[in-house]
Amino acid sequence: MLTKDNINLDFEAIRAEHESALASIQKIQEKEEKREAWFKTKVGKFSSSDLGKLMTYEDKINELPKGAITYIEEKVLEILTEGQSRKSFKSDSMERGNEKELEAITVFEAKYNVKCFATGEDQTFIEFCSYFGGTPDGLIDEDDIAEVKCPDSKTHYFRFKNIKSQEDFKKYEKDYYWQIQGNLFASGRKRCFFIDYDDRFTNPELQLFVIEIHRDEDDIQKIKTRLKMAENHKQKLLNNW
Repeated sequence: MLTKDNINLDFEAIRAEHESALASIQKIQEKEEKREAWFKTKVGKFSSSDLGKLMTYEDKINELPKGAITYIEEKVLEILTEGQSRKSFKSDSMERGNEKELEAITVFEAKYNVKCFATGEDQTFIEFCSYFGGTPDGLIDEDDIAEVKCPDSKTHYFRFKNIKSQEDFKKYEKDYYWQIQGNLFASGRKRCFFIDYDDRFTNPELQLFVIEIHRDEDDIQKIKTRLKMAENHKQKLLNNW
């Protein structure tokens, strides 16, 4: 039998579900707004995550390779379109990486007895200068940063098997190597923990791969050289408009 009390109870349940849904929508909107603001701070600036595009052919450090020029042109277009030209592509691996990043950091913190901050949605683009900066996946104490990847299992296994030193890392993971050196440069810090996490491995000992990458002043000098060249080229292109 339908009574006034039943109607009230049903109404309260519906209202609670509605408020919960609204709260979820608001949280998603706030997250998107925060991410959009983060993107805007990077418009036209060279970033650590793309330094690999500038750092190819490092044996010819005083020349801008073709890939670097293409990257510089992308930055020019960002400025001319106020960021609307930037490409937005996310693969399944990238989506999984975003979902698992904080979990990876938690596992790393427990194993290494450290605490990371400025992680996840609290990450900050650290502006070293008007045209360059970087966004570490986490900061640790005063001197360290973290870089987190949650790749496909084949890549995870390869790293476990083949990367034993910083030299190995630079050989096999050039883009991530330059990203890390760029973040160390931008943040003024000394060491990065590269964290590779895959919880699909049934053996917990195989789920977490960590290697320390130290600041290399010779390579940072190379970064400075290429960045200055890139900024000069970018300004020349902008002056032609």
